[in-house]
Amino acid sequence: MSAALLLIPNVGGEEAPRARPPPAVVTVSRLWCLLFPRAARVLHEAAPAPWPEALGAPAETPAFAWLGDARGAVAWLNTPAAAASAAAEGRPLAGPAPEIVQAVHDKAFAQRSGEALGLEPAALRGLVARFDPGELHDADAALRAIERRLADWPAWTQGRFTLKPRLGTSGRGRIGGTRGRVDAASLRAALPRLARRGGALLEPWLQRHADFSVQLHVASDGALTLLGILEQQLSRAGAIRGHRGAIDPRLRVVAESRWDERLVEAATAVARAAHARGFHGPCGVDAFCFEGPHGPELRPVVEFNARFTVGTVALGLLRRARDCVTTRLGLAAGERLAFRFLLDAPREHRLGNDAGLLTIPLGCEAETLRPALLVARDPARLAAHLGT
Repeated sequence: MSAALLLIPNVGGEEAPRARPPPAVVTVSRLWCLLFPRAARVLHEAAPAPWPEALGAPAETPAFAWLGDARGAVAWLNTPAAAASAAAEGRPLAGPAPEIVQAVHDKAFAQRSGEALGLEPAALRGLVARFDPGELHDADAALRAIERRLADWPAWTQGRFTLKPRLGTSGRGRIGGTRGRVDAASLRAALPRLARRGGALLEPWLQRHADFSVQLHVASDGALTLLGILEQQLSRAGAIRGHRGAIDPRLRVVAESRWDERLVEAATAVARAAHARGFHGPCGVDAFCFEGPHGPELRPVVEFNARFTVGTVALGLLRRARDCVTTRLGLAAGERLAFRFLLDAPREHRLGNDAGLLTIPLGCEAETLRPALLVARDPARLAAHLGT
């Protein structure tokens, strides 16, 4: 009998490990483990991740069919540290080599791919600048280069910028400002940190109307599976708070936005480019709609996340909750139900069906956050319930 699958929930693995992981990392790590069969073992944990009572009996099979092919050890993000942990347990690390993952997970890969594929909006062409780590070691030269770039930006950007690490997550580590009011001291202090995180991208800080994530699985032979299109809910700092969308009886998930078709076309093109570099596995392509010089525009490729994402977790949990949803709300052919996945629900919820609104709590007593799935027939009913 083969050994049980080993799970390495290194959420936030782009950054140095913390002595005490933030509450969101703890919660996402546990929820991610729920996508795998009950027999899977979590690294350094004596027992399986606590299973939410609202989902019924713990699952014997994975949430996605392609997870059934995994062998050895599976990490949230394939890093050298994850590979070392797997080797210490006598397991191979499933998926592509960490150096391949790092190459396409680098935000500069998404930015270059968007340019090469003609996906960059006309209003942003030539505005995004890439800085390699070596270009940030000389602070004076780096600051001059940033100032030159900002001076060339068109007036509609108002000179507002963000300088973000090329290897990072949830908006952590970025620094912003406005042309003419650049805090040189803060930028100088940030440059060494950005150099350690693979360099930086300089881009306009835009008025965003909506954030999206297209979730895909890339097979080793290049075959693509669309897992879902989600609208992201982010904090002002860019940290993920949850997702929203709609689901049909075949478990197809869409954001129901005017951009859905373009989002899928762009994400598919970038995923193929990543596969050409040797990548395979789950991934997410982030995008957003922003206020351009002539009205709303779509930036369909912002980041390529060469790993599992919170979006993957949300879609997997929807699959885990299918029986509960269909039993309590029904889901007939041709219908869609609106849903929200929240990492921290605004108040305690009980499992129930209140006027067509189903709440499925996913929390754990040992955790600070209270994650939940909320599903409703009427999107307006769901929005009113959450006050959004």
